[in-house]
Amino acid sequence: MDIMNIQKLPYSKHCILDYKNKEYFIYYHPIKSCIESLLSNPDIIKNFIYRYQFLQSDGKMLYSEQYSRNWWKNAEASIRPEAHILSIILYSDATTTDLLGKSSLHPIYISLGNI
Repeated sequence: MDIMNIQKLPYSKHCILDYKNKEYFIYYHPIKSCIESLLSNPDIIKNFIYRYQFLQSDGKMLYSEQYSRNWWKNAEASIRPEAHILSIILYSDATTTDLLGKSSLHPIYISLGNI
């Protein structure tokens, strides 16, 4: 992953609050641009899973990834044969922004369940 060629995405800045003559901003990348960037990265796409995969070990079904779950198989059966499921995962994890731990940011990350 450290050697992936990942392009820098432009971000937008939006003032969400003006309090006591101080502006507070949110910085974000448009979600559509993030998804397009992930889907255009050859290092990601070469490991992309397009269809349900039945995984087993020692005769027992393994549930290790989204694409090995029954809901994926059922969802796949409900769409046209030429269509594919794109699993978008959003998650947040607080990040401390000062040495004393009094300030933090809560970025929202995006990933794909197909990889």
